[in-house]
Amino acid sequence: MAREIDFENEIRDIIHNNIIAFSPDFQILKSKNITDIIICRNNNIPKLFFIEIKYYNIKNNRIGFGTKGKICFQPEILLTTPKYFNDNLRWLFKNEIFPDKYYILDNNECNKYVRGNNISIDKQNNFSDKLFKNVEPKSKEELIEYIKIWLNT
Repeated sequence: MAREIDFENEIRDIIHNNIIAFSPDFQILKSKNITDIIICRNNNIPKLFFIEIKYYNIKNNRIGFGTKGKICFQPEILLTTPKYFNDNLRWLFKNEIFPDKYYILDNNECNKYVRGNNISIDKQNNFSDKLFKNVEPKSKEELIEYIKIWLNT
């Protein structure tokens, strides 16, 4: 795996095969207008869940978010920290060095790893790869269990 889109497809498959296939209460949207992955809980307490995918490869040597010269969702959420997104958005990181490890963070944890400790809405921002040293990784099975619990909160 060498691209973020491959990682996103992997996560979509994991969610579909291990959660959605067993529960009619959940669906995953194909659209990526807000975040990379949107999961809808369609039971008596409907709710939306968001996953932002970030993949680090050595060649690019960065984990970017936002777009220079354009107001983007990701930096705005991290800057303004709306409660709904603090509860219902997770950032999922992976790197090519440890392909079987998953790093899942909420907004507050992500803010700890913003390179330069400064987010700007109108520039390309980056996360520090230090997160891979400081955040406890999850195995695929642990990731599935984490997502199952999170979707039922």
